[in-house]
Amino acid sequence: MDRFRISALRAYYGALITEKQNEWLRLHYDEDISLGELSEMYSVSRQAVLDGIKRGERSLEEYEQKLGLVRREESVLALLREAKSALSEGREEDCASLITRAEGVLEE
Repeated sequence: MDRFRISALRAYYGALITEKQNEWLRLHYDEDISLGELSEMYSVSRQAVLDGIKRGERSLEEYEQKLGLVRREESVLALLREAKSALSEGREEDCASLITRAEGVLEE
C-alpha cells in the first residue's frame, strides 16, 4: 500500500486501530523498518508482524470507506487550489463558486 495513503489514513483514524498496529504501520511505512526488523524488535514472528500490518491497513481503509475524511480533505484542497488559481487569473466569480463548493463538501 502507498506510504502516503497510510500516513493520511493514520492521521485521521490511527487512534481507532490497536496501538500495536498503529506503531507497526508507523515504523514500517514512516521509518522504513522491514518486517524482519520489526519481528526482532517485538520478539514475534515476521508473519505476526505482517498480519498485524495487514489488519491495520484493512481497518484504516474500512474507516475511510465509512467516514470519508481523507477523501473529503482531498476534495476541499483541490477546490481551494482551483479557487486560488482562478483568483490569480482574475476570475473572481469562478473563485467564489469554487469556495462555495468547498464549503458544501465540508458540510456533507
